This record gives sequence, C-alpha cells and structure tokens, in this order.
Amino acid sequence: MNIQAITPNFQIKNSAEKNNQNNRHVILTNSLNYLSRDTVSFSGKEKITHTFTDVIREAYNDKVPQYTILGTRLMDTLEAIANKLKEDKVSFDREYCEETTVKSTKSFLSKLKRSGESPMDKIRSTLFVANPYDLKLINNKILPELKSRGYEILMVPDKMSGKRVLTKKPDFDVRLADITDENVQNLDEHLRQCIGKPQKSGYEDIQMRLIDTTESGRKKTPIELIILFGKNYAEAKHNESYYVYDITRALSGELHVASVKNPEMYSPAKRILNNIEIIKGQLNSFISKPLFINAKNMDFYHEKFQLPVELSKSTCEALNGLIEGIRAKIHTHYKDELTKVQSQDYNTELEKLIKASHEFKERDTKTIFVDDIKEKRKELIKTLKEQKTEDLALIKRVQERFTETVEKYGRKD
Repeated sequence: MNIQAITPNFQIKNSAEKNNQNNRHVILTNSLNYLSRDTVSFSGKEKITHTFTDVIREAYNDKVPQYTILGTRLMDTLEAIANKLKEDKVSFDREYCEETTVKSTKSFLSKLKRSGESPMDKIRSTLFVANPYDLKLINNKILPELKSRGYEILMVPDKMSGKRVLTKKPDFDVRLADITDENVQNLDEHLRQCIGKPQKSGYEDIQMRLIDTTESGRKKTPIELIILFGKNYAEAKHNESYYVYDITRALSGELHVASVKNPEMYSPAKRILNNIEIIKGQLNSFISKPLFINAKNMDFYHEKFQLPVELSKSTCEALNGLIEGIRAKIHTHYKDELTKVQSQDYNTELEKLIKASHEFKERDTKTIFVDDIKEKRKELIKTLKEQKTEDLALIKRVQERFTETVEKYGRKD
C-alpha cells in the first residue's frame, strides 16, 4: 500500500448489506484512541493487521528523515543570520533548538488526536532578539536574510467562499504586549494586519510560518519560526509548558467530559468545566504570568526585580481538591450517560445519530431498523466506557504532573 499523506484517505466500513461506499470519502474521528478496533490490510497474499494509528505513525516516521534535513538547514540558516546580526543583538542557541526542531512522533499523534487536524509545526526553531519591539529590525534585516537563503512566509487562506479561497494572508503573528502604532509602521504594509495579543498566560512572542523554497516537490512543508526575548524567556516558556500548560491543555483539550457541548447547569460536566476554569486561572496567576514577567524583566528590561513564583499551601490544597473533584465527577457523569443511553427514551436521539452518520447517507434504503438502533446503542455504550477509562487515566496523569508542580513551586513554609 502506498501511503501518500500523513492523514490517510480511509473510511470506516460496516456491514456489507447496509454499506455501498465508494472509497472516495474521508472520515476522521476526533480521537485516535478509538482507532484500535479499525484495521487495514497491507498485503494481497498475507493479511497483516494494522490500526489506523499505526498507519499514521508509520507514515510520519517515514517523513522524519526529510523533516530532519529541513530542520538542520533551518538551524544552519538561523545560526548564520545570528552571526551576521550579532551587533543588533540577535542570537541563536543551537543546543536549545536541537531538542525540539522536529516534532516527535508521540507529540505529533497527541496533537493530531486533540485537534483532529494534521499539526503544522512539524519543524520549528527559535531565534532570540533582545528587542522584538524593533519591528524595523525584523522587517528590514531578518526577513530579507531569510528570503536570501530561500525562505518565504507561508500564505494561508484569509477569506473563503465555500471551499474556494478568495484572498490569502501571511502566516505571521506579532503577539507582544503594548505594541504601538509607531512600531507597526516599521512593517511592510501586507504585514501590518498581523498584530495579535499575548496569550492569557502572559506569554509573548513573534511567530511566523515559513516555507523552504529549496524543498523538492510542489507542496512545501510549513516551518515555524519563533522569536523570543532571550534565553531566560525560553527557559520560562519551557517551565510554564511542563508545569502548567501540559496540565491545562490535558484538562481542556483531551478530557472527553470537557468537550460536552452546552452541559446542563449543575450537571457533572458543567461542574467539571467550572473546576477546569478555576484551575487554569490559579495556575496562570501564580505561575505562568510571574514566570514570563520575570523572564522579560531579565532579557528585555535588564532588571533583577523578580516576582514570587509560588503556590501557597492553601492554594495547593484547593487545586488538588478541584482535580480530585473532577475525578469523582467523571464517575458520576458516565454513570448518568450510560443510564440515559440504555433507556428506551433515548431511541429518538439514537435515530438522529444514525441519520447524521456517513454510512446512513450512503445507504440505498433510508429506513431505520430496530437492529440499527440496537447496534448504535451498543456502539455508543462501548464508546462511553472507553472514554471513561481514558478520562480516569488522564486525570491520574494530571495529578502526577500537579504533584511535580507543587514540588517545584509550592511555597516552602
């Protein structure tokens, strides 16, 4: 079987008598965790079974050598630019970038699972600029140096009409606090629309996606370049990512219960969402924001003043209680959901799910049989049980990571 892309063109095939699909349609599930029951054969003579996750993993692994070559050339380029612009206080840390230049297969699969789309940051690197607010330096020196070495800013869809792209915009984002109109005027006109805001965590950067015009083939691999204040800011970014963002991302982006749309007031799902928002707010306030402020003080303002980055004993206990509360409510949520799905009163909802399915739309007969409802109920119950298992495993990992966070930032009274 010849794999042509990272996300293969597969379909989920059910009973032959109800399915007349033509293999031209794509079905992507929201979670790769459920792909273990879907298999494909790779040989006409000998059947070798693989899960869809295996196929995607193998396809990505096949691309890693190519990504490594592109990543190495990117680092060579950034190192040369930093040496040339040393007097402008542009620097490059190769050792720091080598750790994350090519996204690992595990990280790729995790991000694909969360977003349902192939991640665009398969290759990324970082350049340090002591004063990123000097957009004249970015515009007049760094970008031309990149272009002279074969790199161009990736253009992405801006306005769409159905599937047709009407206009494109540069994939370029200035996310700095207190950026002024005077700063912005130093950018070329087509880049002046690319001014964003820092993240809620207080994280600031300039980021852009590039394409390497020397790469063979018509479709170029997007390459992400991040510009930071300096090494202290890079360290703060690493620590914030490990001790805070990994926790909040798991709770908001990976926990199945957190993806319930419009949960009822006082329901377990609603209470879980409330707990997550409080956890995110507390971790941002006491760890993320002071981390980034302190790093910016050192790299940009060259000040030694440092805010405390710590969690009080009472805050640690409260956050641990909120996480434990999520774990307890997961049990309640799935118990309620399973009871609901097993009820005959849920048949109408099951019919809606059947009618919305790709298989039903491709069927010749539009009659919903009793067996259809029974099969859909069985499928949904199995999915709910799998989701519960995954959510409980995720909460366990979150609790373990939070223990590490407390060990590093918990106040030593």
